[in-house]
Amino acid sequence: MGIVFRQSAKNAIVTATGAVLGALIMALSVKFIARQQYGFIGNFTNYAVTISQLMLFGINYTMVVYIHRYNHDERKRRALLTWSFLLPGVLAVMGAVIYLSLRTWILNHFQPADQPLMDRYFIWLPVFTVMFIYLMLFESYLGTQLKVAVAAFMREVVLRVVNIVLILLFAFGYVNFDVLVIGTVLIYVVPVVILALLAMRTENFGFSLRLSDLSRAEYNDLLKFTWYHFLLTASVNLIASLDAMLLPLYDHKGFEVVAVFRVAVFLISFLQIPTKAMTTASFTVLAKAFAENDHVKAADLFVRSSINIFIATVAVALVLCCNLPGLVAVVGKGYADVAPVFLILFAGQLVNIATGMNDQVLSITNYYKFNFYLSLILMASLFLLIRFLVPQFGIFGAAWSTTITIVVFNAAKCWFVWKKLNMLPFSGRTLRVIAAALPALAAGLLLPHFFSQVRHIYINTALDAGLRSLVIVVIYVLMLVWLKPSKDLEEYLVTIRKNKRLF
Repeated sequence: MGIVFRQSAKNAIVTATGAVLGALIMALSVKFIARQQYGFIGNFTNYAVTISQLMLFGINYTMVVYIHRYNHDERKRRALLTWSFLLPGVLAVMGAVIYLSLRTWILNHFQPADQPLMDRYFIWLPVFTVMFIYLMLFESYLGTQLKVAVAAFMREVVLRVVNIVLILLFAFGYVNFDVLVIGTVLIYVVPVVILALLAMRTENFGFSLRLSDLSRAEYNDLLKFTWYHFLLTASVNLIASLDAMLLPLYDHKGFEVVAVFRVAVFLISFLQIPTKAMTTASFTVLAKAFAENDHVKAADLFVRSSINIFIATVAVALVLCCNLPGLVAVVGKGYADVAPVFLILFAGQLVNIATGMNDQVLSITNYYKFNFYLSLILMASLFLLIRFLVPQFGIFGAAWSTTITIVVFNAAKCWFVWKKLNMLPFSGRTLRVIAAALPALAAGLLLPHFFSQVRHIYINTALDAGLRSLVIVVIYVLMLVWLKPSKDLEEYLVTIRKNKRLF
């Protein structure tokens, strides 16, 4: 668990840096890009990410699990990697042909004011999708080699720095909106190429044209595992993105309201930083423990990973909630609905993260079919909720639809994992984390605003957020040191004091 915690700590720093850069992207976008255009770019990216998950066919999960089984057989491993990287590309080409043939039908689903935007950049969506497919494939492979932080650096830092440059060029009139949109697509070539080069430098990477090195029985096993994970991935990702995807179709404001929703979702994404940083490394070790039939080790990893992720998530949640008024003031009056939408989504995401690595456990074990059937039912329920609530309550209907679905989804998964595998992410240590958070929350809410936002709103908001966040973090960390909810955190702090460095 030690290497996992250190990898997670490195990844957390990279991901946090990316989040800061993401915040800068959001601030620049809100200031320099019209709401309709900003909403369009957000949903265009969202469509590409979601479709890429479908085209991946669940192969990224299969590769992570099965590469350990073929770790000592180079021929089988190379055949697995060839199959993993080839099939999504073939599916992407087939999907692009269908997508392009349905152009008129697809465009007619959007609001009349939004159709010209979708029509103008319609052909770029398949290109964008392919970029995400191979970005995720290379990230998944490097994760199996415990190169998590490197892959995260490309996605969280390099991509966002280039994106910032693009937005600034647009803001100062050096490029037009066409270049901004197309550039947003093509910048993904950079991390894909670099991650490919990094993968080729690892000892276990390589392809083979001898696909017959895997037997028919092994292919049947791979396809069966991949098929259910494809269905599971499709439903899980649609649950996560269906609200934003359908919002411009059922709300007459179209992409303009998506811009507001996008800011709220971006703030929520900060809650997911610990999960992104810690899950990949933990999942690799967890998959190996299950492959070795070491249930005791797997259960220990599950519980420890869950509490570590929860500790870090609560820290982010405290900082976000206590600084929410200042954040909304910065984005401006046109985004006033961000705060209530954020709080609605916040409830669902906190439940999602607090319930631990249930998705990962179910994806590794023979119970992944349950996850699929459950997610399929809830995806249909989410669609019906959005279809009913959005026309009546607009953006708030979309937020409530998502939160209700997430809470039910995670409660059911948590109960199932507990009953079948005797793994429960909650314990007395969870209560210690909550107890540590309460004084920090009180301090963050009650601390006076020493910097007025009437003048110099950006500088004073940043100063106020910095001071408030510092107070919150210090109190929270001191409470954690006192209450000791995580053995890994204790060991990590001892290592820092001993070695005088973070890693």
